[in-house]
Amino acid sequence: MNRSASPFGGVVFDLDGTLLDSMPLVLKGLARVVAPYRPRPDAREVMANLGGPSEACVRRLLGGETHVAEALAAYLKFLAEHEDTTRLFPGARELVEDLRAAGVLLGLWTGRERSATEVRLRAVALEGVFEAMVCGDDLTSHKPDPEGLQRILEQWRLAPEAVLFVGDSDQDLEGARAAGVAMVAIHHDRTFPPDLLDHSVALVATPAEAYAAVRAAVLGRT
Repeated sequence: MNRSASPFGGVVFDLDGTLLDSMPLVLKGLARVVAPYRPRPDAREVMANLGGPSEACVRRLLGGETHVAEALAAYLKFLAEHEDTTRLFPGARELVEDLRAAGVLLGLWTGRERSATEVRLRAVALEGVFEAMVCGDDLTSHKPDPEGLQRILEQWRLAPEAVLFVGDSDQDLEGARAAGVAMVAIHHDRTFPPDLLDHSVALVATPAEAYAAVRAAVLGRT
């Protein structure tokens, strides 16, 4: 396949766990800050409660409003103290640069708050790279609600079948399915619920495999 034959005019990425090697930090931080108020959740439970801004994730893990403010403050402090340890996955920058050079539209759909997203993008020199960006506090809806992804499609004036989404969570899969957008899903050695794999999904184990799949589908090369 050459670029002219590709059906995809745009690629939308999730951030944490997809481009940014930050998911261990996110999982550890959320588990740590809710542990004083409930049994400490394992990584699977934390993953299942991701989606939207940090406050929403903390609230879901606590099962209500009690202690949300304290846990959220502790989580944001934890991130601020450790955020500089996170890096782009190997190959992420090269993929983004190659897609841009080929004229592919680039989008970002993340549960991170916009302020935190912009800080992290500046830190990894990806500020201004994405033509469209929807963050966790931009809308009243959050992943897996597809509204954020649909907003990007509307901005680009592209049909769902002309866009590829790359993510790594159950919420990403649900959102892509609801929006009718094909997806490259990174499982990171986890098992996704089978009912989330009933649409156009390329399932891969690692970000490197995901980047190769995107190159093949969009650029016609590995």
